[in-house]
Amino acid sequence: MTKFKVLMYGKGNDLMVNTGLNMKFFFFICMHCVHCYISKISLRSLFAILDGINFNNSIKAVGRRMIKHRVRTVVLSAVAATSLVWGAGSAGATDLKQVLEVGIKANLVAQQSQEKINNIVDQTDKIIGDYKAVLRTIEGLRIYNAQLQRQIDLQVVEMNKLTTSIKGVTYVKRQITPLMMKMVDALGEFIEKDLPIKREERIAGIERLRELMDNPNVDASEKFRSVFELYQIESEYGRAVQAYTDKVMVGGNELEVDMLHIGRVALVYQSRDGVQSGMWDQAAQEWVELDESYRKPIKQALAVAQKKAAADTLLRLPLTAPIAGKMETAK
Repeated sequence: MTKFKVLMYGKGNDLMVNTGLNMKFFFFICMHCVHCYISKISLRSLFAILDGINFNNSIKAVGRRMIKHRVRTVVLSAVAATSLVWGAGSAGATDLKQVLEVGIKANLVAQQSQEKINNIVDQTDKIIGDYKAVLRTIEGLRIYNAQLQRQIDLQVVEMNKLTTSIKGVTYVKRQITPLMMKMVDALGEFIEKDLPIKREERIAGIERLRELMDNPNVDASEKFRSVFELYQIESEYGRAVQAYTDKVMVGGNELEVDMLHIGRVALVYQSRDGVQSGMWDQAAQEWVELDESYRKPIKQALAVAQKKAAADTLLRLPLTAPIAGKMETAK
């Protein structure tokens, strides 16, 4: 057994190796050192080869990152000593070949290990990237959910308001139906007592409105609209000047006449042949004949109402006007 002292220099501190081994193992180490120097590999490969050798003494490593230092030791003296001992025989060549094969295998193992490490690092980076992406998604969803919650809170407030309004509408609906029925009855009574301006047509409108009130498929809003529409039509009769064809009972005889009403202050007629003229007596609630002096004015008034003549003439017509709380006939 022979001791050898080998100094290895690198970027770190000195590395002292004291070992007891036979000449064969010493030659093995020396040849691997030459190979490491030529290939410029790291010190990790040397430790991988010596992994199975039983060392009697301990190895003292100084520095925390010695695995990354490149070996720069020149071992020419060790090689020369080994050459003197073993010579250039076939046995030495065989051992050198084995050493080189071991070194190549070690390099392949190291390369494969490095590839595995690189794959693990890539996978780790991908996992970290995915994790960060998930965190960003979670943050976006948190903000979005907070906004939705605020919208839901506002919608709940609106729902409460609508619920209160619906309760009020139900109460109004219960109250408005009797009101509409009273309005229809009052309008029908008014038509019966009013001037007989298109009386049959107006009475038919009241009957249709009563049927509408009893129809369960019609909304209360539509019923209310129809009532007000009929009230509006009745209001127009008080301002309109209209001429139309109608039938009247005079002296027990039915006549087909041209009727003229001026609002609700005058309602006169003239037979189709222009011979007979008359007016409605509101106080007596009947038709009365007029003398010949009203024949021409009524004819002219009918022409104006029918837009056959210009309204540029002052006409003298009989009016039914309220005097002292009574309906009197003014001439």
